[in-house]
Amino acid sequence: ALVVLADTLYDYANGRASLWDVAFAALDCIPGMKGLTTLGGLARGIRSLATTGLRGLRQGALGLGRAVRRSGRAGDDLVLRSDPIDMATGEMVMDATDLRLPGVLPLVLRRHHRTGLRTGGWLGPSWACTLDQRLLLEPAGVRLVTDDGMVLDYPRPLSDAPVLPVEGPRWELSWDGRPGGEMTVRQPEADRTLHFGTVPGRPGAELPLTAISDRHGNRIRIAHDANGTPTDVAHDAGYHVGVTTEDGRLTELRLLSAPDRPVLLRYGYDERGNLAEIRDSTGVPLTFTYDRDRRMTGWVDRTGTWYRYRYDDRGRCVATEGVDGVLSSSISYDTETRRTLFTDSLGHTTVYEFNDCYQLVTETDASGHHTRRAYDRYDRLLSLTDPLGHTTTCAYDERGELVELVRPDGRRTRFTRDEDGRWTEAVGADGLGWRREFDERGNLVRVVDPVGAVTRYTHDERGRHTSTTSALGNTTRIETDAAGLRLAVTDPLGGTVTIRRDAFGRPVSHTDPLGATTSVEWTLEGRPLRVTDAQGGTRSWTWDAGGNPLSLTDPHGATTRWTYGPFDQVATRTDPDGTRHHFTRDTELRLTRVTGPDGLTWEYSHDAAGRTVAETDFDGRSFSYTHDACGRLAARTNPLGEVTRYTRDSAGHVVSSETAGARTDFTLDAEGRVLRATSPDVEIERVWDPMGRLLSETCDGRTVSHEYDLLGRLTSTTTPSGHRTSHGYDAAGHRITLTSDRHHMAIQRDAAGHELRRTIDARVGFDHTWDDLGRLSRQTVTVGSRTVRERGYRYRADHQLTGLTDSLDGDLAFDLDAMRRVTGVTGRDWTERYAYDAAGNQTVAHWPPAAAGAEEAGTRTHTGTRVTTAGRTRYVYDDAGRTIVRQITRLSRKPDTWRYTWDAEGRLAAVTTPDGTRWTYLYDPFGRRVAKRRHAADGTVVERTDFSWAGPLLVEQVTTGRQETGGTTVSWDYDGRRPVAQTERATSDDIDARFYAIVTDLVGTPTELVDEAGEIAWRARPTLWGLGAPAPGATTDTPLRFPGQYADAETGWHYNVHRHYDPATGRYTSPDPLGLAPAANPVTYVPNPHRFTDLLGLAAYEGGGAAPDAPDDGLFPNPGGRADRETVFSGHGDIDHWDVRTTVVPEGTTLAMYCRHGETITDDFANDIELESPWPVELYGPGSEVPNYWLRPPDGLTVLGQARTVDVATRLSDLLEPNMGRVHWAACREIYGP
Repeated sequence: ALVVLADTLYDYANGRASLWDVAFAALDCIPGMKGLTTLGGLARGIRSLATTGLRGLRQGALGLGRAVRRSGRAGDDLVLRSDPIDMATGEMVMDATDLRLPGVLPLVLRRHHRTGLRTGGWLGPSWACTLDQRLLLEPAGVRLVTDDGMVLDYPRPLSDAPVLPVEGPRWELSWDGRPGGEMTVRQPEADRTLHFGTVPGRPGAELPLTAISDRHGNRIRIAHDANGTPTDVAHDAGYHVGVTTEDGRLTELRLLSAPDRPVLLRYGYDERGNLAEIRDSTGVPLTFTYDRDRRMTGWVDRTGTWYRYRYDDRGRCVATEGVDGVLSSSISYDTETRRTLFTDSLGHTTVYEFNDCYQLVTETDASGHHTRRAYDRYDRLLSLTDPLGHTTTCAYDERGELVELVRPDGRRTRFTRDEDGRWTEAVGADGLGWRREFDERGNLVRVVDPVGAVTRYTHDERGRHTSTTSALGNTTRIETDAAGLRLAVTDPLGGTVTIRRDAFGRPVSHTDPLGATTSVEWTLEGRPLRVTDAQGGTRSWTWDAGGNPLSLTDPHGATTRWTYGPFDQVATRTDPDGTRHHFTRDTELRLTRVTGPDGLTWEYSHDAAGRTVAETDFDGRSFSYTHDACGRLAARTNPLGEVTRYTRDSAGHVVSSETAGARTDFTLDAEGRVLRATSPDVEIERVWDPMGRLLSETCDGRTVSHEYDLLGRLTSTTTPSGHRTSHGYDAAGHRITLTSDRHHMAIQRDAAGHELRRTIDARVGFDHTWDDLGRLSRQTVTVGSRTVRERGYRYRADHQLTGLTDSLDGDLAFDLDAMRRVTGVTGRDWTERYAYDAAGNQTVAHWPPAAAGAEEAGTRTHTGTRVTTAGRTRYVYDDAGRTIVRQITRLSRKPDTWRYTWDAEGRLAAVTTPDGTRWTYLYDPFGRRVAKRRHAADGTVVERTDFSWAGPLLVEQVTTGRQETGGTTVSWDYDGRRPVAQTERATSDDIDARFYAIVTDLVGTPTELVDEAGEIAWRARPTLWGLGAPAPGATTDTPLRFPGQYADAETGWHYNVHRHYDPATGRYTSPDPLGLAPAANPVTYVPNPHRFTDLLGLAAYEGGGAAPDAPDDGLFPNPGGRADRETVFSGHGDIDHWDVRTTVVPEGTTLAMYCRHGETITDDFANDIELESPWPVELYGPGSEVPNYWLRPPDGLTVLGQARTVDVATRLSDLLEPNMGRVHWAACREIYGP
């Protein structure tokens, strides 16, 4: 570079080069500047150089280039390991938010520590904080000290044009031109501006932070006393924080705008003025220690977990030590090659290689696989090449905004942006685009989707969202407080939800359109203490000093308790009945063992890179996994040694899988959606609309087609037989009509969306009554003035069903144990009794003989998790834990024996019944059963039933070959996931169709079929767990059972999509393919079938008793939701490394994601999602495939608003429903191992 500079100077002296040429050549001589003059860097750097001046040249001449570069790296740009250490510099880093008050412009006070930082002030020299931010005026320019440890160097500002820093984020510094006048720094990514000015008592060359504002005129002011000491932080919206200092150190924060003016945090210091402790309302300190050079040497958190750091003579951290060896590490640095070797607590080494700009260029994981990156000089990613050589590239405009993303397979996403950097058009790989328009203040006012549907938004002068108008012209109106937080939301029909908030902006009460109020009490730190529902039922929490929940007590008094190990990892969970699970982790905090209350263990093994390579279940069965160089699952081996291998394209999509010689291939479109899937037995073809909504799916020539309105809601479905179902909606989005061929259903709803009456063909009526909590309390079937059937429901305070009144079968009472499992059912001529062991397995089951299955009533015996006998029935399993023999002992003849055969993918392939009849089953590439066949003794097919699906819902079956009936077609209609109608017709005669309306119970299980005349043609009388025959007098039948289940007479089981369920034992006949993640017992059905369902045979979902359009009962209340009333899923989201299962976004639903696969979010950001602040990073339209993430209970996560969450781990596939509109995933997408 020096030779180039000399040549350039010579050319300049001879008139062959300009001063710009000299400047560019000089930049390459400065450590940390190399690369600017490359062709790409030059194109991006010209504008920056013009506004950063030659200060960078001067810094380089002084030997400060790399120092400027180092201090200009934002916290998000650091490469961190352990707890945490910057791999580029060896600095220990700690970042925390001490206060966040929400609003259009949130009030945030944060702090940041780096061992090399010495520009701190109010928290000591090695801590930067919000109140430390300042501008330092120097002869060569201006230095900005930020709250995340950066120091940005600017040239002297001009009065007529902003300038940019030499290094670091592209934040413009402006000056009003007046001597001593205000200077501002604009942070476009946060849409805020920092204001700096002279303050009495401070040096004239030091301009402290005096205000923070946004483009709407919202403002936060920092007041100082005569000595220049900060005293108050006041927000225009009314938030007011008092700041107490002593001897130049911050000692206390207090919320003065709260009625009781509480102390939020207290800060203490050691004798040298280093921050030594922070105390919150618990009074327990978080403590820090330092060496003589003010480097942090250790911390102890409020639960007693400690961590220590050791440094070399250059100030680099070379070792860390955690309590019990957790996250201990050693780190070595090679300054010649700029490589850092990080060895974790298990001895596995990762190598990080940096360039002279502290940018990570190569990462070599502990398995030896390389990931390579390239950046521009401002730390914007230019390319990423994965260990398999697949490269993703990014391109930016002159402002540094992303304008093009090119994936490894060549697919491109392009963005057009306005002058402020907001994208106004996004065009995907399929050439279809979204358009956005903003007003002069930057408010989003109009969105146009790829099919031309327009959604409009209005805001007031302060940027507060005031209304949303859908593409159909329906307007939702929002009333907010001064901060922009919702106080009332009125839907297009006039139904209003009101919210009351505390001084922190948190919702303390929520009143629905019918007047039912839920109230919430919070700790000072924002953790829920009590939630009281509209009927006085209360859930309460206790917390440890570290913010971990210690107990949760439900409204009935049942308490679940947790204990914790280092780093807040759950060590034990004790359920209300006293049973306890223990969780063991290695020193890298990876789960290695789960010990159940019965002493059985489930164990995991990991490779050097932390990927799960094996697991052994409670019964000693082992599964193994291999991964490709990118860490994605490449093969899975089951306990029988059967291997499933996966092939992926360059973008990571699975394009084929092969098991036991059977291959399935997937053909994808430009957006990654499946166009064709072909397995040895079945071929699926799909057609999508421009919005990614599934228009049709054809399975071996049978087509199910769909139509949608402008909002993406399903308007019609047509089955292969021609059966057509149509849907109509009111202005608030509730379904109000459903037409099944020539039969019409009209639906009346209350202001909260609960269904009050469903009228069928203006003759038959289904009436529903709901209590204050949105629980179904009464349902009635009427014809004119005549009541055909009436049923009432009784609940206890924790929403568990305790009894029902039935006009035909009399009263039933339900006894529950401490785990909310039903132990007794008592009614007129009807008694059931159940007992369970500590693991939740049935040990005793008795029911009336009238329910059938008497041979399986009685005592159960188990070996591990496997039931080996039930009454007079015994069971035999293969080495993979699947039932292969069911045998009933007979007193006067040989046993009745069923023999089951399974394929290598764990699906039931065949059954042989006691009379020797053989049935076989076919599945599509997505695991749905598409045919079952009965064979004659010679193997020929004598009866066949073909099934057609709409996503996870069975919509039609065609049976041929039955001599007694000929061919028959049965079609089903659904309202959401609840079946509402069944239509039967002879396959050869489309005229003589029989229509039945379906009455369902709390969770959606059919209880009656009602014919066109209003008479009951079929009614169920099952046991608690679904065993039984129809009541006498039935003139038809239905195979539908618990949601997602289909009764197979030949097996005695219920097909449940991914597994088979045995109603006689209340458990599945094979282990959960998802392992231990969904439930503590991988073979039992849901805890209580009155309240839980399992649509796919994979994971329980709680929601029984709630109206289809009502909020689900979760951990937190529903305090009104987003202003647009769109649903938010909150909690902790993750997926296993080996888990390649995906789910398809159903029709009428769009899924918005706010982080990418493998990334995490904070609860602060989740609250931003609730406030509609961020724009999704990914949108998945109907028909899109997305990893089937887990949503787990939000222990300690506090998400405001209409956040639906779960009490048990739930799959994304079990949360998504058709016609939900847009839903928002306010959760991580962490890759979990396991």
